[in-house]
Formats: sequence, structure tokens, C-alpha cells
Amino acid sequence: MNWAVDRFVDYLQNEKNCSENTISSYQKDLFQLYDFFCGNVPDAFKGYFELDLSLIDGEPDINTITTGDLRSFLEFCFDSGMKKSSIERKVASIKTFFSFLHRRELISSNPSLKLTYPKKGMRLPKFLHFEEYNKLLSFEVKDFFDIRDKAIISFFYSTGCRISEIAGSMLKDIDLEQKKLKVYGKGGYERMVFLTDESVAFFRDYIKAREELFGNCHGNIFVNKYGKPLSVRGIFGIIEKRAKNASLSSKLTPHTLRHSFATEMLNRGADIRAVQELLGHKSISTTQVYTHTTKARLKEVYDLCHPHSEEKKER
Repeated sequence: MNWAVDRFVDYLQNEKNCSENTISSYQKDLFQLYDFFCGNVPDAFKGYFELDLSLIDGEPDINTITTGDLRSFLEFCFDSGMKKSSIERKVASIKTFFSFLHRRELISSNPSLKLTYPKKGMRLPKFLHFEEYNKLLSFEVKDFFDIRDKAIISFFYSTGCRISEIAGSMLKDIDLEQKKLKVYGKGGYERMVFLTDESVAFFRDYIKAREELFGNCHGNIFVNKYGKPLSVRGIFGIIEKRAKNASLSSKLTPHTLRHSFATEMLNRGADIRAVQELLGHKSISTTQVYTHTTKARLKEVYDLCHPHSEEKKER
């Protein structure tokens, strides 16, 4: 394959008069393709993709590369977390490269003809890993607001609620014994969400501190410094402030915590229909955006759980 890349670079330089930057970009993309075909990938991906091409003395045979091999490379790019704009450029580089080889009759067929550009689609949701969540909660408790904010953050991560649902949640709708909370979602749709032991503990501390400040508690669960219901904007500012203080992304929002809830639930084996109900999604397609576990992760689960996997055999 290296000889084919050299011929292509000569064509770009001498016939197309491309700039050095353009040529460098093409080379970089094709070298990554070459490394993938040779198996030079991170350990998590080694042995995962089954390729049709032949290797001769460790060198990919250009005439044996198939459309399936090229698609496997793009899947690898996706699973590696590469941006869609970068993958689009790689598709363009691959198509131009193989079209050149086919026009010059250096290969008998063009495997890139049916290669498609990635759909623009919806961006994958950002989420916090569990250690990042712990970091977000690691601030010292000095006053009522610290106690309240820990309870709010924990409620988001425990329930997967929307910010409007947290802001509108009522004390009368919480059941500490059953560790559950009734909330009202879009269109007034009522559903039950659940609280972790951590959330219940934070809530008890919060209620105690609130009663000391404002007397008997009633109405909305979370209040501001005047004892009035905490607004959506107020909750948003709390999450933003705590994220900044924890040196996490300044773009971390309450919705990030909702994404984190869904991602962790699915990654730990929860049924997608159950997660749909917990999130209050009307359509399963909305929930499916969270099923972005990489194929490398699925391979790890397979190796761990399947009785005939290689890792099981070695044990």
C-alpha cells in the first residue's frame, strides 16, 4: 500500500499542484488507514475488527482492500471519539485516493465508491464519569447553601430529572421510606423517580438546615436565600458555579447530569425501556441517543461474560 500512497502524493504534487498543507493532510489520513490495516491500534481495539484484506510481509495488499474494510476503519474512527468533521475529511481523502488508483488502472475496482459520509445527526450528549461526579460534590460544607447544593446535585444524578422537574418538585411528593419522588414532566405527565441512599442523606441534612432558617417546611423542595422556590435559572447557576469551582467544564449544565444518569444506567446493564420511563421520554428513539457505548466496551463485556471467550479460556 505504501507504493500506492507514494504514487498518489506524486500526483498531488506534480499534476494537481496541491499545497504542502493539503498533501500533508492526505498523507496523515492515509497513514492512519495504513496503521489500522496493519493492526497498529490501541489495545482496546486489537483483534476486534475482522478485515477482508490480505497482508503480504506485514504490508496491506492494495488490491484486496474491500468496502467493508474501509467501513471498519470509519467505525474505528467513530469509536475512538473522533469528531465528525475529521471523519468527513478522512472519507474525502480515501475516496480521492482510491479514485486516483482506479483511474490509473493501478487497482481493478474502487472499494470506496459505496463509502458514505457520516450523517450530521444529533451530537452525542456530554456526560460526567463517576469520578467527575464525585469531584463535583467534593466541596466543603460550611453553610445552608452548601448543604442545599449537594442535595440538588445528588437529586439530578439520582433521578435523571429535567431541571424544570427539580425546580417544580414538591415536599409532599417525596417518600423517604420508599426512596422515591413524584414529578411532573412535559405536558403534565406524571412519573415516579427514585432516590439513592446518598440523595436521601443529603435531603435529610438539607431539610434540617432549612427548618432552622425558615421554620416548618412546605411547598417546593428547594428554596433560595429568602425561602422562596428556587427558579430554573437559579439551579442552572448553582450547577455552573459548582462545576467551575471543581475545575470541571464551564459548559457543565443540569442537563449534563441528566445525561450522566442515563449513560451510567445503560452502561451498567439497565434495559433501555426502563431508562426511557425513568427519563420521561415519550419515544424510545430519544433514549437511544444514550446508547453510545463503544464497540471496544462491548467487546470487554463480551470477553468478561461469554463462556467461550478467549479470556475465559485462559482462566
